[in-house]
Amino acid sequence: MYLNNLVFAFFLVIILVISLTNAQTCLETGNNFTTNSPFARNRNLILTSLPANVSKDGGFFNTSIGEDGPNRVYAQALCRGDLSGEDCLVYVNFTAHQLLSSCKNQTEAFSWDGDIPCLVRYSDKSLFGVLALEPIQEAINPNAITDVASNLTLFFELWGELMEAVAKKASMGSSKLKYATGVAEEIQALMQCTPDLFESNCLTCLRTLIRRYTECCRTYQGGYVETPSCRMRWDLYTFFSPTADTVRLSLSSPPPDSIDNPLATIK
Repeated sequence: MYLNNLVFAFFLVIILVISLTNAQTCLETGNNFTTNSPFARNRNLILTSLPANVSKDGGFFNTSIGEDGPNRVYAQALCRGDLSGEDCLVYVNFTAHQLLSSCKNQTEAFSWDGDIPCLVRYSDKSLFGVLALEPIQEAINPNAITDVASNLTLFFELWGELMEAVAKKASMGSSKLKYATGVAEEIQALMQCTPDLFESNCLTCLRTLIRRYTECCRTYQGGYVETPSCRMRWDLYTFFSPTADTVRLSLSSPPPDSIDNPLATIK
């Protein structure tokens, strides 16, 4: 058993290292700090405190440290909605330390990339309740959607209906969790906002991601788009843990009411 645990831990570390390569976004906002400065010490303290706090606080933790002024550091950590407390701690700990080592002197940075199911961000400005639509970034599965979908009109209509339904469900979550998943035929989708956002801001954020994906990447077989405030991912295989709350649509399902479908005009 001990040997099995060691093997599992080894492969988990390998997966983390591969997934987090180039995952950190160190924002060049014009503010920098020096090594051993009060900001640097506060940043180290706050990032290393996140793993234990987020895992025991239900998967989301917002905090700050330091006196008001340029040396105060604000931070957030968020785990994907289907992650266990133990896994949440592991991923946030790894991601926080990656930010510490990768972002040498930037006063603002975040990491919510690849297959790592958590967000860690820090700033010299308050983060709580603030909608951040930039920077926005995406990644795709390079395989063409035409390889698997013979009727693109029906596929894109169903895709759009599912994305809107999942976005609405995620935005209606609580102050602890704004997360939703959905399935429509072979299409699998996951969306999440930082739960400190108002419902309207979460929906705005997720719709921004949906539009961005339709503009850049809709001819591919999956991918993700993200900002510091929200994330969407879809694919043609299951990459999350479905629950009774997972949105389920089919070709015969009526479209979600009172929601603009961003793909309704795509033919």
